[in-house]
Amino acid sequence: MSSARAIPRPRDERRRVSERCLTPGEIALAGAMFGEAIDYGAVRIARRRWAFFQPANVVMAPRGTIHFHPRGASYRDDFACAPLDLQGLFIHEMCHVWQHQRGVFLPLARHPFCRYHYSFVPGWPLKRYGIEQQAEIVRHAFLIRAGCAVPGAPALESYETLLSAFRI
Repeated sequence: MSSARAIPRPRDERRRVSERCLTPGEIALAGAMFGEAIDYGAVRIARRRWAFFQPANVVMAPRGTIHFHPRGASYRDDFACAPLDLQGLFIHEMCHVWQHQRGVFLPLARHPFCRYHYSFVPGWPLKRYGIEQQAEIVRHAFLIRAGCAVPGAPALESYETLLSAFRI
């Protein structure tokens, strides 16, 4: 009888196992909203918490990797094949990836009282809205493009003007 214990994997190896690149379908899904404004090769999807305080039902993308809590219900192996609401969540989080890649340090930019709700203001560029509002605007545009009704949302044309921020 052996008293040998299993040798734990090094932290870097555990990280690789719980992390993946975007699928071709996810790149196409995000590309329909963000065009070439995101470096898709740099994006990772992690099935682990970003920080100890991340609740199971919360997804976080503070530094260019989208973190799904391992006990959460939102993770999918390919969001391109997911239901529309989860595709919308993926698009919301990809907006945070876009913000990160544009130089926004999200852990400091996202204060505890960030508002998700927004009032559409004609003439305002996307950058005038808060970081969570930007992500919701992009998610709502995605859902409206897919034929969903978003209560209180303006016409798709209004969103298309804001999305010109992604045409670089």
